Amino acid sequence: MRFLDFQQKFADFNTITSQDMRNAFGSINQSQLLIWKKRGLISSVKKGIYILSDTKVDPLLMANELNNSYLSLEFALSFHQIIPEITPSFTSVSNNRSEEIVNDLGNFYYHKIAPKLFCGFILLESRIQDNRYVRVAEKEKALFDLIYFRKDLRNTQDFESLRLNMEKINPNKLKKFIALVEAPQTKKRLNNFLNYLNAIV
Repeated sequence: MRFLDFQQKFADFNTITSQDMRNAFGSINQSQLLIWKKRGLISSVKKGIYILSDTKVDPLLMANELNNSYLSLEFALSFHQIIPEITPSFTSVSNNRSEEIVNDLGNFYYHKIAPKLFCGFILLESRIQDNRYVRVAEKEKALFDLIYFRKDLRNTQDFESLRLNMEKINPNKLKKFIALVEAPQTKKRLNNFLNYLNAIV
């Protein structure tokens, strides 16, 4: 496997998985990959996932690709301007597994959720990769996910501490997501937040 062939084959890829290599070349030469890494031709962003060093990579798209997921929680809330802070990390919700990945493009955090709650995201066209789309939570789903995973958020005082911009939040959308939750304590916290939201919007 020559690097030129590898480069031409994956020129339009944001990330390259081991399965992509097998599909293209039938096998993987780990020694060759190690040599290319040492020469700075490719970089490893997760075990079994690589990027071409001379290709512009979309970190938002990468967040989806490193773990089957959609961007949510603090990142999506910042993206939608619901919270005032700019979030440096890429926070996502996955139907695969919870994990933390750190590479040269940033810190990627994943929270596993039940399959029926893996929903409520939109597709936004990548600003870097042509004809590719990034999964990002809707405003209401990002709020839902935050309360769902943050067990410390229970009451009005906790919710007020988030300094949320609620102007464009639709309580009815949030209510539909809450209806999918079965765990009593989690549902109670989410309903507390819904009541808080209804009182201020």
